Amino acid sequence: MILGIFGASALGREVNIIARKINAIENRWEDIIYIDDNETIKDVMGVPSYTFDAARERFPELEVSIAVGEPVTREKIFNRIKESGVKCATLIHPGVYIDESTFVGEGVTICEGVTITSCVRIEDDVYVQPHAVIGHDIHIGRHSVIGSNSEIGGANQIGERVFIGFMVGTLQGLTIGDDVEISAGSIVFRDIEPGMIVMGNPARVIRRNEGRGVFSKN
Repeated sequence: MILGIFGASALGREVNIIARKINAIENRWEDIIYIDDNETIKDVMGVPSYTFDAARERFPELEVSIAVGEPVTREKIFNRIKESGVKCATLIHPGVYIDESTFVGEGVTICEGVTITSCVRIEDDVYVQPHAVIGHDIHIGRHSVIGSNSEIGGANQIGERVFIGFMVGTLQGLTIGDDVEISAGSIVFRDIEPGMIVMGNPARVIRRNEGRGVFSKN
């Protein structure tokens, strides 16, 4: 089996670290490559890079991890991979505490130092950055990104394509709608309606997330 890291960028290099840590213990992949549709990228720090179509043709036994921080883009790539019949790899860093009652979907990446407690459900293609703390009975919707050093309060219901910046805190029992963006360092005390951008302590809505983008407004 070959692991393709979709995204030959800084985040891709971070995912490569996780994959190598896993491989050192499990010997799960024969090789690790990058995938990027920018044909000018031939390698990253000595690791070869291919377009998605070229990787599929060259490596019949391929699974893919998505290394993109934009939830909307993650969704598009995930759907493209699934429609092609390729599996999305789930990567959990060996340095993660995860309770056995946790459900983890396909294509999820969980980085070093994350703590996940009881009865958590993490849907497909979620990316959890280093040292986040995810409390009990939390549901995280597909294609969402949880920022490093964030603390998500117990029984939160987090929608799809949600972006939670680093060092965000949320009170217990909240509902955060689809396509919400929570800016770094915010503390959330109330439910957030779908499609909103919030920031501050206490977090307040500053505007609608019209383009549904975090790093580029589409």
